[in-house]
Amino acid sequence: MKIDFKTKRDKLIAEGLCDHCLGRQFAKLGYGLENYERGAILRQNEEVSKKDFAKDNVPQDAELGGECYLCQGVFEKIESYVDLLSEALEPYQFNSLLVGVSLPQQIKEDEKELWANYGRQDAELLKSELNRLIGKRVLRKLSVGVDFERPDISPVINIENERVELQISPLLIYGKYNKYVRGVSQTKWFHDRSVKSVEEIVAQPAIEVAEAEGAKFHGAGREDIDVRCFGKREFVLELLRAKKRNLNLQELEERINNYQEQVEVFELKFAAKQKIKELKSKRVAKLYKALVKTSQEIDEDKLAKLKQLSGTIRQRTPQRVNHRRKDMVRKREIYKVQAELLTANKLELMIKAEAGAYIKELISSDDGRTEPSVAELLDCSAECERLDVIGIDN
Repeated sequence: MKIDFKTKRDKLIAEGLCDHCLGRQFAKLGYGLENYERGAILRQNEEVSKKDFAKDNVPQDAELGGECYLCQGVFEKIESYVDLLSEALEPYQFNSLLVGVSLPQQIKEDEKELWANYGRQDAELLKSELNRLIGKRVLRKLSVGVDFERPDISPVINIENERVELQISPLLIYGKYNKYVRGVSQTKWFHDRSVKSVEEIVAQPAIEVAEAEGAKFHGAGREDIDVRCFGKREFVLELLRAKKRNLNLQELEERINNYQEQVEVFELKFAAKQKIKELKSKRVAKLYKALVKTSQEIDEDKLAKLKQLSGTIRQRTPQRVNHRRKDMVRKREIYKVQAELLTANKLELMIKAEAGAYIKELISSDDGRTEPSVAELLDCSAECERLDVIGIDN
C-alpha cells in the first residue's frame, strides 16, 4: 500500500523511532544531511515536505545518538565501536580500509517488517548508515583512506558481541628469479621436506619482515627440480595476513640474495591482484641449453638432421607427468635448434621453444610419444643429462 509523505512521517513517529531511524526512512531526500538531521527536521514541524530537507532547517539541538526498538541504541555506541576497531587494527600497517558491521538478526528482521508496513522507497539500510558513520570516524582517527574495491584491511565489527574480525588482503610482491643449482624445486615438496624450494627461499625472509602468517608462490611456468634457470622467471609472492605492508623492497631483495646463493631475485615491486592471473595466462617462448648423451657415435652429417626439429612437433603427455596431467596430444612450435658436437656421443643443443614444450621428451622421444625427436632423427637412444633455461621472453 502506498502511503503519502506526511502520513508516512506521522506513522513512523508513532512507531517510536529515534531521529536516526526516522530520518533513515527518507535518506534519499536532501543533500549533505545525516539521517539524524533528517529525523530532527521531520519531528520539528507539524507541516513538513520534501523540500524542507536542507541544512538550514536542521534544529540546533539535533545530535548524534538516540535509541529505539529498531536500532537498539547502536548509535549511542558509535565512539566505543571506533575505539574497538582502532584497538584491533593497532598491530597492522595499512593505507586503506573498508569498515563493515554485522547486525543482530532481530534488528534485520525488525527493519524488514518496518519496510513491509511503510515501504522503503527512500530508505537506507541501518547497516549502511552504521558503516558510514563508524567508517568516517575510524578513517579520520587513523589518517587513512577508504578503498571500496581492494582495501588493505576490511574490519567487520559484530554489533551483537562487540568483536572485530579483520579481513586482510594479501600483500602481493612481483619479481623475477634465477635458480643457480639443481635439486631445488620451484614450490614446496610436502612429501620430502629435505628438498629446498624457490618458494621457501624467497618467502621466508618476506614472511619475517612483513610479520605475515604464511605465503603462496605463483610462478610464470616452472622448471623441473633438476633444471637450472638463468632466464629471470617472473613470479608473484602472496603474503597472507601481513602486519607490515610498507616494506622496503630493495632491502628485502638484498636480504633474500645475501643469505644464500642458490636463488637470486630481481626487480621486486608491489603488485595488484590481477598480476597473478596475468602470469598464469602468459605463454612465452624459452631458450634452453641441453647436454645430450647418445647411445651411438654421431658425426656431423647426422647432426645436421636435427634442423628438422624446427617447426611443429606433436607431444603426447609424458609418462613422467601422466599421473597429474591429462593424457592428450599437444602441438608445440620449436623455433630454433642449434647443435654442437662435443665428443663422439655427446652434443650440446640450444633450443628455443614455445611455452609448454617438454624438452627432455623432445630429446628422448619418450618411447615415441614425441614426434619428431632427437632420438628419432639420430636413429639412436638420446638422453638429456643436463638442462638449463637460458632465456625467457618475459
